[in-house]
Amino acid sequence: MLSDQITISEAYRIDVTVKYLINSCSNLPNNGGHYCVNAFDLYVNQSDQFIADPALYPDPLSNSVAYKKIAEINQTTDQITSETISVLAKENRAILAFHNYGACSTLFSVKVTYNVCPDETLRRRLVSLPRTVAPANDSDPTRVKGECNKEAVQVYGSLYVHCESNGEWNTTGLEGRCICKEDMQNNEGICEGKLSWTLQTFLPSARSFQYLKLTEYIHTLHTYILLSR
Repeated sequence: MLSDQITISEAYRIDVTVKYLINSCSNLPNNGGHYCVNAFDLYVNQSDQFIADPALYPDPLSNSVAYKKIAEINQTTDQITSETISVLAKENRAILAFHNYGACSTLFSVKVTYNVCPDETLRRRLVSLPRTVAPANDSDPTRVKGECNKEAVQVYGSLYVHCESNGEWNTTGLEGRCICKEDMQNNEGICEGKLSWTLQTFLPSARSFQYLKLTEYIHTLHTYILLSR
């Protein structure tokens, strides 16, 4: 069984997740017969050539050198099982081939994915990290330089972090940070203008103050006249 040709594009590694069921030969009448096995194989063809017509895909039976065996899938739990096999991406396109040579099995689904470290803002440090394709393995993590957010400036240290193969950012080596420009403050990772408070905000103007004093005087005079009657 062959998959469609898959465009790998920017990925350094693809993860093939297979959901399947293998009925153990020992649970079948006569142990499943002479040719019963408890496994099937996954092969992959990688190429830079785009093949529009599936009829022209390399035939794994007559052109076995075009495919490389990646894994033997053999978990005979008699239950639906999910297994992920990692494949290093060497070309831009891939075709998956499954070879069943005697297993009593059911293949439910095949999902092909790759990991990406997402674009992210480190709010406290005001550092933005760009979307980065994850490396094939953690022995060679991808070193990425962050950038100060809008209206922020770098104050010290480098802004380098690492993108791990699982698509997670490793910021333990981040030395530097950014701060908001003058008269601005950090609000959840966004530099915004500070609120300007002055004594005038809380006290009435001189005109208002004089008006209040005059009103108070008139009120007092009116009270005095009433008491004098």
